[in-house]
Amino acid sequence: MESHQHLQTLRSIVFIVGVFLLLFSLTMIIPAITNKYLGYEWENFLTGFMVTCVSGATFVLLGKLSRLYRMPAIFTVTSCTWIVLSLFAAIPFYFSSLSYVDALFETISGLTTTGATVFDDVEKLSPGMLLWRAILHGIGGFGIITIGIAIFPMLKILSLNNLLYSEYSDATKRRLPNTRSVVVHVTVIYYSLILLCIFSYYLAGMPLFDAICHGMSAVSTGGFANYNDSIGHYNNPLLEAITIIFMILGSLPFLSYFKIIRRLDICHDEQVSYFVKIVIIASLVACFWLYKNINLGISLSFRYGTFTITSFITSTGYVICNYVDWSFISVLAFFLTFVGGCSGSASGGIKIFRLIVFLRAIVSRFHLLLSSDADNKVRFNGKTLANDEVRSVFTFFAIYILTFAVSSVVMSYLSNTDFITSISSVSATLTNSGPGFSNLIGPSGNYSSFSNGVKLFLSFLMLLGRLEILPIYFCIGNLLLLSKKK
Repeated sequence: MESHQHLQTLRSIVFIVGVFLLLFSLTMIIPAITNKYLGYEWENFLTGFMVTCVSGATFVLLGKLSRLYRMPAIFTVTSCTWIVLSLFAAIPFYFSSLSYVDALFETISGLTTTGATVFDDVEKLSPGMLLWRAILHGIGGFGIITIGIAIFPMLKILSLNNLLYSEYSDATKRRLPNTRSVVVHVTVIYYSLILLCIFSYYLAGMPLFDAICHGMSAVSTGGFANYNDSIGHYNNPLLEAITIIFMILGSLPFLSYFKIIRRLDICHDEQVSYFVKIVIIASLVACFWLYKNINLGISLSFRYGTFTITSFITSTGYVICNYVDWSFISVLAFFLTFVGGCSGSASGGIKIFRLIVFLRAIVSRFHLLLSSDADNKVRFNGKTLANDEVRSVFTFFAIYILTFAVSSVVMSYLSNTDFITSISSVSATLTNSGPGFSNLIGPSGNYSSFSNGVKLFLSFLMLLGRLEILPIYFCIGNLLLLSKKK
């Protein structure tokens, strides 16, 4: 009986992954048409489309959809969907100029909106390839599973709240009324922000093709750019200001936009307030330090400080200057990447929500130690959090920091690089921020010099960070349990 349930679960996972592959294959047609029209190589995208489409159809035929409500199974669905789609999305890169490991690294970096690249010269890529990188950001920034909930009515057979939680486990696990309807509206809002960003870039003087690519990259907080020197290529303060605005908008809770539009809840959101305050204060501190120590002048200090801090705290990874030798800026930006944006956004990192709850729980504990009559309740947005919610935040912090520490040691062993390169490459991939803080992987470098083993390890960290760690670990644990039972 138990083996039958395992087989039924496996067939459901295969079916769902197959449906996502069929939909995902259609996106490869867009860069294929672009390159065909402009006279560049397009057969690699056609090959990717055919292989992905046929594989998706095969998966659907072999699988069979059934009800999945248990969290381990749903976490496995989410993890398998991201991993399998990454394997097939790498095909166009592989049939162009990259080894499969490099292609997989670039693909996972795109889907997880990390923005780390293995290309030495991005400007030599074809328009279709640049567009494909941006499309990966556009899809991954909102979430593959989340988009699936909006598109596929058949996913109603699953527990939508659990399915949504498996991809955005950074928020409290609360039930949403009519989950699919809410997700549909939020999806429209997300892609409307991308269109608005594209339009703003174009009006500010950016070429239309660049505006399309950078629009998807900015709102998804991805960081892939069409030029080696990123947004700094334009040396345009207006374009930098637009980028800052949309990086921040992409780091705010998408559900909040829906509430504001529907006028269901216009009340104060603490995580948004704290996020904006941190961005402003950190940017002003960085600007002051640059002005006093680097002698850039008021204008450049403000531009470089504000843009760099915003880019890193939103985990976007866009750059307009080389910050590697600016010790204070590098250290400040390094820790801000762990903070990240708000829960339910495209941003990476630990997230402001968890940071607020974590610090308030510590303060509450100190108050309790000083006075046994002190109130030890932890509140967020005017509501008292249950002990399980607070405990889950502490558990996540412990797992996240432990993962970072162990991964840094493993990275140092595998790569044999210096201390800064080892820990910053781990932080850059785990927080999905992209560039590191050494010359090798900093704003003027890339990840091409690492071995295949290191690239696969960093790709794993990118997936861990994008899925908030828990789904991947649950999936691995579930597979290990199944193997032991066999």
